[in-house]
Amino acid sequence: MKKELKNSINNIWLAGLGVVSLAQKEAVKAYDALLKEGKNLETKSKKTVKEVSGKAEKKLNTIRKVADKQFSKVENLFEIRIEKALKKFEIPSVKDIKALTSKVDTLVKELNKKAA
Repeated sequence: MKKELKNSINNIWLAGLGVVSLAQKEAVKAYDALLKEGKNLETKSKKTVKEVSGKAEKKLNTIRKVADKQFSKVENLFEIRIEKALKKFEIPSVKDIKALTSKVDTLVKELNKKAA
């Protein structure tokens, strides 16, 4: 009976060591598998982020182009309406003032020639 008890205790001890040994082996396998999965996920995540950001950038550029066109249209309409309002109140435009300035400069030059 003593021998059976000693064998049972020894078997329990060996079984415990076996569990520790298996746990160590499985832990290494599990760790390696987790590393592999982590790397795969990181690669997929980076690819997805790159794709999504690329699509977002394209959409943003499209929106910018449309907004620029619309802004140009609004700006042109505003300029046309301001020009109409200035004409209505008989206020000269920049073009009119430049033309008048050019004529005045020409007249001043002619007067200076005649005076000399």
